[in-house]
Amino acid sequence: MRVLLVEPNYKNKYPPMGLMKISTYHKMLGDEVHFVKGTNPNIDAEVWDRIYVTTLFTFDFAISVKTINHYMHLVNDVDSLYVGGIMASLMPDKVIDATGIKRSHILTGLFTDTSVVGDNNDINVDQLPLDYDILEEIDYEYLAGDNYFAYTTRGCPNHCSFCAVPILEPNFHVTNNIIEQINTIDRKYGPKQHLLLLDNNVLNTPDLEALVDDLCAAGFGRGAKYVDPGSYNIVMMRYHNGDRADFLDRKMMTYLEKFKKRIKSPEMLDVFLQIVIGAEDAENFAEYMLEHEAELTPIIEKYRNKTPKARYLDFNQGVDGRKINDENMTQLARLAIRPLRIAFDDIKLKDKYCAAVRTAHKYGIKEISNYILFNYKDKPEELYERLRINIKLNRELGIQIFSFPMKYSPIDRTDRDFIGTNWTKKSIRAISAILQVTKGVVAAGSDFFYKAFGSSLDEYFELLAMPRELIMFRYHFERNGTTAQWQKLYRALSEEQKKELMIFVSHTVSELRILPWPEQFKKILPYYLIKFNDKKEQLSNGAVQLSFINDSDVVIEGE
Repeated sequence: MRVLLVEPNYKNKYPPMGLMKISTYHKMLGDEVHFVKGTNPNIDAEVWDRIYVTTLFTFDFAISVKTINHYMHLVNDVDSLYVGGIMASLMPDKVIDATGIKRSHILTGLFTDTSVVGDNNDINVDQLPLDYDILEEIDYEYLAGDNYFAYTTRGCPNHCSFCAVPILEPNFHVTNNIIEQINTIDRKYGPKQHLLLLDNNVLNTPDLEALVDDLCAAGFGRGAKYVDPGSYNIVMMRYHNGDRADFLDRKMMTYLEKFKKRIKSPEMLDVFLQIVIGAEDAENFAEYMLEHEAELTPIIEKYRNKTPKARYLDFNQGVDGRKINDENMTQLARLAIRPLRIAFDDIKLKDKYCAAVRTAHKYGIKEISNYILFNYKDKPEELYERLRINIKLNRELGIQIFSFPMKYSPIDRTDRDFIGTNWTKKSIRAISAILQVTKGVVAAGSDFFYKAFGSSLDEYFELLAMPRELIMFRYHFERNGTTAQWQKLYRALSEEQKKELMIFVSHTVSELRILPWPEQFKKILPYYLIKFNDKKEQLSNGAVQLSFINDSDVVIEGE
């Protein structure tokens, strides 16, 4: 069969592991497999025997549906298109309504039984190794990089109400052997530097010590080092294995072109260049390289970079801080973990979270990445307090905790517009503005934190009320006096008026332009229409000139 694998053109950090396993499956069957991200005019004229479209977040519903509808016209039979992944698993009925696809063609949860796509075999696709080669077919670069991606367990016993895992992976169980997964990738694609394990709750593993033993044996014990074999050695290994993919030839040629600058010996450079020039006219590039391996390899080995690099293991979905204790940290401390990821989703878990951090520190963990859920059932002050707790722990323990506030969005919605009971649109936008400046990270330094979020709860709430541009371009508006003007007006409001203001400025800028302004807010509201512009924002005779948030020359003046 001719099989097409499709990932919608949304932004994502990790490669589509489900499609990478499906690719391995179909190549095992001898099928021709291609991968595309988004829609590609180059393949619109082609017809495919089967198409798989993956999906990710529910808030990417629109782009995913558009992609599905596009590819339904490129199969021999509409029944030959299948949709899977997170979004499709969480809201199959909405996908059916938007595309007309049959329910039987939505692959929910894990792909463990190929009979659902009409194949008669006993292959568990979810346990197959990833096909990294399909990533060479697209230009998109995944932020997570070229690393090992794997699971050692599936599911989670916690069943948190805000989490999709109970639906996607309802049963906790141990999956295939991690050593076998890594060895398979090494033999096929060459070794990777880092390992990202995507387990949802690895501390629930029945035999953690055995898992850690395996991870150490696989090369990820504490202090692990990695020597990059380089593209030459990896491609030559693949040539020996019989691989003849065109991209391997291109990768080899690119590597050799850059490598010649490393060669210091004139004699070796002469041999190297003769081989490379000869390769340009070779009818079979791979066979030519194999024929000249004995001459070329010693030159590559002499001059390639063999400096050992640190190697890290990342439990990327985080470990359950409530379960951290001396026994399991004794085991985790044997690994090259960097960073250790722990969630802090509820202020009520303050004591358990702090105990987990102190225990991790006791066993030598120096970097912690901390997920902080907000906009759920929490209050704005609870987000501030959790962030401040991390600042205090940093100072107390001399470690680095990098906090990542994560806005809650219900798993049954197709947008990101949900506002929690205790939050307002304005307060959410303010947090978003702060995080845009910090690139989503609340760093370990206390000076940085108190500048970004305020040195007290009063300052924090004032920041939440502050106009977006004054948050985003803090220093500019502080220097020219605009922030001080806004603060004077804001601080003159009563507590009740401040609450009313937060509701009123939760409207969009377009709405604020046309809505009637309450009398008590007429002096402060012009600041919410300001747009940063070095040439236009200026003070004159005590009046601030503010431009609307568009490119027009229309301005309003506040006294």
